[in-house]
Amino acid sequence: MREVITTAIATRSMTVLEVAAEARGLGRGLQPALPAGAVTRAVTGLLRELGCYQTPHAAEDAAGAALSPVDPAEVADSLAYAMRADECGKARRTGVEYASQLAAAQLVRQLTASGYVVMRRRSAPASR
Repeated sequence: MREVITTAIATRSMTVLEVAAEARGLGRGLQPALPAGAVTRAVTGLLRELGCYQTPHAAEDAAGAALSPVDPAEVADSLAYAMRADECGKARRTGVEYASQLAAAQLVRQLTASGYVVMRRRSAPASR
């Protein structure tokens, strides 16, 4: 399996994620009796030995609060609302409800195409 990983990275220019997926598939094919977790641990160990593995970092804000990705539709809704209402939440008297939705959708498409990911803090539990 080590040769498969090093060859895939060096000669086929595959990303580490693609190589790991291929190695896991090979491991399951060669040893179908092994649990999937054992194969994943073996592949992770090999990637660590080769210096290709990084532990995924959890996204946090400056205060240390956990962040999670937001659905693009929610981002578009928030942007459209921001264009329709002022900071107090009162409707702007411009009559651009439809235009704000179109502009927000276009902004989200551009951000997504550029590789941006919008993150949100997890909401705090309601206090009673």
